[in-house]
Parts: sequence; structure tokens; C-alpha cells
Amino acid sequence: MLEINLLPKEHKKKKIELPELPFLPLLAGVLGLVVEVHLLFTLSLNLKTRTLRRLEKRWHEILPEKKNADNVIALLTSMRSKINTVDELIKGRLIWAKKLSDLSDAIIPGIWLNRLWIETKVVSLRQRNERGEIQAEAVTVKTLHLNGGVIVTGGEETAAVGKFMWSLKNNAGFFEDFSEIESAYMQRNELKGAEVMDFELICYFKQ
Repeated sequence: MLEINLLPKEHKKKKIELPELPFLPLLAGVLGLVVEVHLLFTLSLNLKTRTLRRLEKRWHEILPEKKNADNVIALLTSMRSKINTVDELIKGRLIWAKKLSDLSDAIIPGIWLNRLWIETKVVSLRQRNERGEIQAEAVTVKTLHLNGGVIVTGGEETAAVGKFMWSLKNNAGFFEDFSEIESAYMQRNELKGAEVMDFELICYFKQ
């Protein structure tokens, strides 16, 4: 449409021209980049939030199964411990069965055993250190005691006990767990009208 302005020149509106701002395109670019980064951050946050909710849902679904698995593991651990204990007892029983068999093989004619037992005690062992000072050290000593007798025959009963000790030391199966065997005592007694020599031997377990 054609416009005709009949106002005098001095009353006409002057057109205002804005100056050119060279930083406006740069500012627009920065604002656009900020918007893009914000959108990417929001999208990433939404994805992670959904993933977290999905994992939480899965965790609640498998939680009962995990509790059942933990119970089974605890039961298996308890059973394994009991089985190991039984194995150790059986193992120890078999060792002692062999040890008693070797002891029986080592008994010489004229010797018999009345009883045997094990003792464990802590003793104070005195020894010199590198500086020559005497120090006391607590040591646990485990021993097997053999109580028995031998018929008195013309003074040979002491020799018979000595031969029994020698037989024990030379029985590899019996002596392998011991470091020494010594006589604790020998004493004459009367048994059903016969004179006998009671004795006790101490077998020291290896440390």
C-alpha cells in the first residue's frame, strides 16, 4: 500500500537506526551452546535416574533370593565345620589305633601294662640368652605315661624295664611322635603272693 505523509518536514518522525553490535552473534552462539549443554545434562540425568530405578526394582526382586542364598551359605559353612571336626576326630582315632598297635608290638615277654594316660602341663624352662643372661620361658610339655609291671626274677626286672624302653625307642611307628622316653619310677610290690616290680615310663611328645 502506498503511504503519503503530508506533515511538514519538521513534524515527521525520524527513523531511529540501531548501531551494529558485533558481539551479538557471539552471544547468541554462547547461549545456544549453554542450552545444548543443559539439554544434554538433563537427558543424561533422566537416563541415569531411570537406570537407578530399574536397578532398585531388580534389587528388590532378587533380595529374597539373596537372603535364601545367604542362609544356604551359612548352613554349608556350619556343616563343613562340623565335617572337618569329625574328620579330625576320626583321623586322631586312627592315629591312636596305629599307635596302640605299635605299642603292643613293642611289649616284650614278662612285661604288662596296667594303664596309660596323657598329661599336658606348662613348665618354666631356664636358659641363657645371647647376652649370657638367664631367662625363664614358659614351655608346654605333653607326655604319654605308661604304667605297668614285671615279675621279679633274680634282679632281672630292672633290666626287663630297660629292654622294654629300648624296644619302644626302636619301634619306628611308636617312637616317631616322641623325642625321649624315660623311667619315672620303679617300685617293688606284691601281687597275689608274687613279687612284682611296678614301673612308670614317660614318653615326651615332640615340640
